[in-house]
Amino acid sequence: MLQRKDHNTANFVSRISRAYPAIAALAHSSLLKNGYALVASAGLTSALGLVFWGLASRFYTPEQVGLGAALISTMLALGNISQLNMGNFLNRYLPATGQNGAVRLVLWAYTLAAAAAALLSTLAIMFISRLTPELGFLSEQPVAAAAFVVATVAWTLFALQDSVLAGLRRATVVPVENAVFAVAKLLLLTLFAGSSILGAGLYAAWVLPLPLLLAGINWLIFFRFLPQHRINGDTERADRRALTRYFGWDYLGTLASMTAMGTAPLVVLHYGGSANLAVYYICWEIVYGVYLISRSMGISLLAEIAFDKTKLHRLAVDALIYTIAPLAGVVFLLILAAPLLLSVLGMEVSAANSTLLRLLAISCLPWSLVTLMLAVARATGQTQIVALAQVVTLAIVLGLGTPLVVIHGAVGMAAAWLVAHSITAAGLLADLSHRLGPAGRIDLTLRLLSSLARLWSNLRPRRHSSPPLQASIASFCAATGLEMPDPQTVQEFYRESDVRTGMFRTARPPAELLVFKASTSPEGHRAVTRHIKRSQELAANPALAQLDFAVSTIVASSIDSSGARLAERALPGEDGRSIFAKSEQYIPALAQSINAIHVMHSRTAAKRIINDDWLERWLDFGAETVRASRSPLLGEPARADALAIFRQQQYQFWHGRSLSLGLGHGDFAPGNLLFTNGPGDADVRLSAVIDWETATQDTPPGLDAMFLLLTARAARSGEDLGFVVRRVLETPLLSPDELTGMAPLNAALEESYGALSDPAVLRALCGLAWWHHVATNLTKSACFADKALWLAVNIDLVLAWYGGKVTAAPHSLAIGCLRRQRSRPSVTSSEPVSVATRKG
Repeated sequence: MLQRKDHNTANFVSRISRAYPAIAALAHSSLLKNGYALVASAGLTSALGLVFWGLASRFYTPEQVGLGAALISTMLALGNISQLNMGNFLNRYLPATGQNGAVRLVLWAYTLAAAAAALLSTLAIMFISRLTPELGFLSEQPVAAAAFVVATVAWTLFALQDSVLAGLRRATVVPVENAVFAVAKLLLLTLFAGSSILGAGLYAAWVLPLPLLLAGINWLIFFRFLPQHRINGDTERADRRALTRYFGWDYLGTLASMTAMGTAPLVVLHYGGSANLAVYYICWEIVYGVYLISRSMGISLLAEIAFDKTKLHRLAVDALIYTIAPLAGVVFLLILAAPLLLSVLGMEVSAANSTLLRLLAISCLPWSLVTLMLAVARATGQTQIVALAQVVTLAIVLGLGTPLVVIHGAVGMAAAWLVAHSITAAGLLADLSHRLGPAGRIDLTLRLLSSLARLWSNLRPRRHSSPPLQASIASFCAATGLEMPDPQTVQEFYRESDVRTGMFRTARPPAELLVFKASTSPEGHRAVTRHIKRSQELAANPALAQLDFAVSTIVASSIDSSGARLAERALPGEDGRSIFAKSEQYIPALAQSINAIHVMHSRTAAKRIINDDWLERWLDFGAETVRASRSPLLGEPARADALAIFRQQQYQFWHGRSLSLGLGHGDFAPGNLLFTNGPGDADVRLSAVIDWETATQDTPPGLDAMFLLLTARAARSGEDLGFVVRRVLETPLLSPDELTGMAPLNAALEESYGALSDPAVLRALCGLAWWHHVATNLTKSACFADKALWLAVNIDLVLAWYGGKVTAAPHSLAIGCLRRQRSRPSVTSSEPVSVATRKG
């Protein structure tokens, strides 16, 4: 019964994820999952903090509340200083540090922070009676003094362990930890009501849960999370120079930020009076919770970039989009509900007070941009920018805020925050624009548009297709004599193409799992027909017998005036996209895949001289369709010139070469590869190569391998293919991992082209692989020609490298893409395909 319940629950979650892809995007993105976990933790802490102080005002006298608040504020201030900016340091270096180094790094950070907390709290006790006479009892009562030192050390480590969890990409634990802490504080608050334990019962309720939580969370860190810690790529050593840089520039920036936040209320108090401060402080507490949205996503962004720098562009753009979207909604609500919120909190509702809250709320928007840009700066080692931005913010807040407070009261300080964040954001954007140059600005615009398109696709619920796929499958089975399907097993997969794809299991035993495809347009008809023909050729070719992996096997097909349909066996294995995403499996999976396609190519290859006929088939195929498609990036003359240059360069490289031409897959991407896992983390075996509809019999050596490298880079970085192709053309260099994976092809490539390190070889293979891909997509489905953004990113961005002059400004490019971007209705039915059997 329990097993059935779990199965039903899994199906429900699966259906929800299919209908609302935003849920699936959140579940599969470490950036969003950890970022929103930290946002939830901040929101929960703020909400329960208000409850804590509300109960404290009921259970304790004003004097006890004041004393407890003073002890807690002093402890928090000392703890923040004692962390020595190690939180940012851990977020930056922990994700890219190996397991043993990570343990040492955490212990090192804990030791430095604990020592600093012990020293500073001891010094504070010695001199506190001069600064705050109300806390003078700490220097007179040894037990209370010792408890204060221990509590400060515990709080410092408690705050620092959140950075450890974020650096280990385990931030989902943080809201649970803080919820337990908050509940424990509330329980002890009522238990110690009216007491003066540890100097103040309220203070005791705050600090006593810390040791137990420290022990529990750090048991998870050292015995569960650190042993499971894996890095993606080369280990990055956090040396003394790195620590000095972070303790220097970054710590300077952090101190500037803390000074601005801590000094602003004092300025309001001095020049505006206690009444102004009361309103400012309450409004600041409300808005600071909103500030933490971007700060939390910035922490997650820093950790994710440190873990995998190849995803920097995608992560930065996604973090911006997925932060601004909810943040703008919260700010809008605060602007509308400012008077109501002030009334609920017992504050005077006036135009000045409402304006104060609204100005602080609006300042969250430029602040979010600054926070995310500084996270990228930290990740790329540009800590001088971090320090400069936060020092400038401090200077504007105090330099402008002081005269504005004198004239306008607390509203003046809110205006100063808005101006400071806006000027800092504008300065950072100007610096970024200068460093990017015209081409970089176009690139950034396209990345922003791509991320917005993904967000819109994820937020838009997908509709069920009509008619149901089950009827089409039943009709197909009746026409071909195939065993009828079990209706409960019919699934349809969402794909942007002119071919409906699904899966079903035959009703009668022995039940067979089959993949079904049916054309929906003339382009789809040609695609399915090619698929049938290529699969029949594979099955009939004796040179491809006894392979170590499976290929497509069609069990039934039909081609008539109503369309082309087929059913093929579903092959076992895990989707190659998930395998290539794992750093420990990437190299063996890459090497096995390249070796497999090399074996098939070599078994079918024959020596030929590359002549005009071959070049026309490869370079002119789809040329008219590509030429006819339009995007806002390149004008018609510029596109024609770029296409001519591309063809000329390809012609010069290939013409007259004597090459072994053989079978090529045509779409040799991770999504068309299936793998089985062995007992070890790195044990993986290629089990099948599927979807051969674009296969050709005269493919040059290495072309499929190059396309696999391009698509694997795109999958690992999360970028569209056009960005990856453009970067390879600009910097034709393979990574050490890619060179290792290409080892099975080295001899054949050197014989055909010479050294693989030759930029001309890499550019020629990259250009031809790209051209075959985009031309095939445009000819097999009309939906691609309707997508201005797809055309701009995957065609014109690459053509621009060959000589097409981009005349569109970023804003006109964005408007053009948004106006012309069209999408066919999303269709889906039943369940998604299991990656254990078939790609989606």
